[in-house]
Amino acid sequence: MLNIVKNVVGNILFAEVIDGAMDAVEKGNALADAITGNRCFPPISVQMISAGEKSGHLEEMLDRIADMYEREVEAEVMTMTSMLEPVMILFMGVTVGFIVVSMLLPIFDLNQMIR
Repeated sequence: MLNIVKNVVGNILFAEVIDGAMDAVEKGNALADAITGNRCFPPISVQMISAGEKSGHLEEMLDRIADMYEREVEAEVMTMTSMLEPVMILFMGVTVGFIVVSMLLPIFDLNQMIR
């Protein structure tokens, strides 16, 4: 199972960590012990994996971790979107202002030539 995860993950750092965890699990260590102390996996994830291993419900715990990460990503996307909206509005305002000024400037120049 970990071999499939290693091949699917797109991050080289995660692939190396999973490879090391795969070796440790093959030697008989627990998955949670294999990924403990790794910066890729936060302590809450390691604790949830450990609880899942001990209770025999590892699949459910991994689903919960996936849901937790999904909610976290959604919250980050919402935060980034809310921060990007004012910047986009400002950019559009500057663009419209530039277009208006570029249209009115020749009219003012014509006014100066007539006088």
